[in-house]
Amino acid sequence: MAVEGKPVELVLDTGEADREYTEEQLQYLLAELQQIDLTSINRVSRAPAPSGTRSGDAVELGALLIGLGGSGALLPVLVGLVQDWLNRQRSGTIRLKIGDDEIELTAASDEMRQRALEEFLRRHGE
Repeated sequence: MAVEGKPVELVLDTGEADREYTEEQLQYLLAELQQIDLTSINRVSRAPAPSGTRSGDAVELGALLIGLGGSGALLPVLVGLVQDWLNRQRSGTIRLKIGDDEIELTAASDEMRQRALEEFLRRHGE
């Protein structure tokens, strides 16, 4: 199934409940995302997570909806940018979701995560 015409939901979870820190990190990520030729990047309003869940407000703050445009050829570029950004931050998690399919990327990369990422890209390739 190709990603064509489907937006990618990106959710940044810094692991911190501090809204200012999460907003700061999201701004750094947005600055990098704006360097690639994405069709659109929009903030997503979410209902707060139930009380007692980890960093509910921070996750709400870190949600974006990204338009890749026509063929979805930018998906590997987007994923590479996100993985590189996480590795430089050395903490946090980013979830990418296309339709009902979702993958969680973390700063730590190992062979199993790489295979999961390759499978995710394969499912949404041309």
